[in-house]
Amino acid sequence: MKKIILLIAMMGLLMGVISCGNDEPKRGTGVFTVEDMMINHAYNTKSDQVLGLSTVRNKLTVDTKNRKANVEFKYNDGQGEKTLVLEDLIVTPKGVGFFEFTSASVSTFSGYVDVNEESAMRFFYTTPEGIRIISTTSNVFFLNTHNTITYDDATKPTDMENVMYEFKIEPASKTAVVTVSGIEHAKDLKYFNSITAASVPFTVTANGFTFSGENLKTDAIYRNYVDSTGSVRSHTDKYPFKTFNATVDMKNDRLNAEYMMGSSATVVATGRTYLEFHEY
Repeated sequence: MKKIILLIAMMGLLMGVISCGNDEPKRGTGVFTVEDMMINHAYNTKSDQVLGLSTVRNKLTVDTKNRKANVEFKYNDGQGEKTLVLEDLIVTPKGVGFFEFTSASVSTFSGYVDVNEESAMRFFYTTPEGIRIISTTSNVFFLNTHNTITYDDATKPTDMENVMYEFKIEPASKTAVVTVSGIEHAKDLKYFNSITAASVPFTVTANGFTFSGENLKTDAIYRNYVDSTGSVRSHTDKYPFKTFNATVDMKNDRLNAEYMMGSSATVVATGRTYLEFHEY
């Protein structure tokens, strides 16, 4: 699926048109607009106080041809909602459909947009009063991961790279839908396309979130490990997360997780987002 999305993004760039969100494409100009609901994580760097989460709609317009952008960025600094409008963003392409940007006038503002990942965006901004805002789309991805899977018998431990972790943050309930994609279970000879747990509790921390839960029901899609490319995909609920603990550090771009997949496999995962994949 990601290869298909990437191919579509490449075709869009070659045609000079990228259309995202509510964008009205401007053909031949390389200009696109992304407008999305985002979650703002606010932290007072002076008082060391977590101010919590808020949901806002942010708008980013990118001119890929001239490498410029402008943003309408909303945030809550603890005193009410405010809007920061910047029209001097400097765009740096990092790969097909992936762009980083900084501000020429506000040194504490930066971010990126990745149209390959459901128009994923993240903004970083520290106000003059010392309020640090990390704004992200609700789906937080980690693709560049290392995973070690151990078992409760003599099965040889498995090391896997680039298992995908997705945390869909739901601020109102302080829970997340957590999906692990592309992981194998060597003991049971299964390859899991995805394992999804709903309503995983989280706590807001200074730099992001901690997730913790026990006996979490899951819905898993898998193939037989011995024929992972040809067998029919099946559903199962026999692999709950007996325990699940994870730390998502958005400031430093880090994931650390440890969880039990079913009753016989323990997974330890570390990782970063997909940024390192987007190279020339």
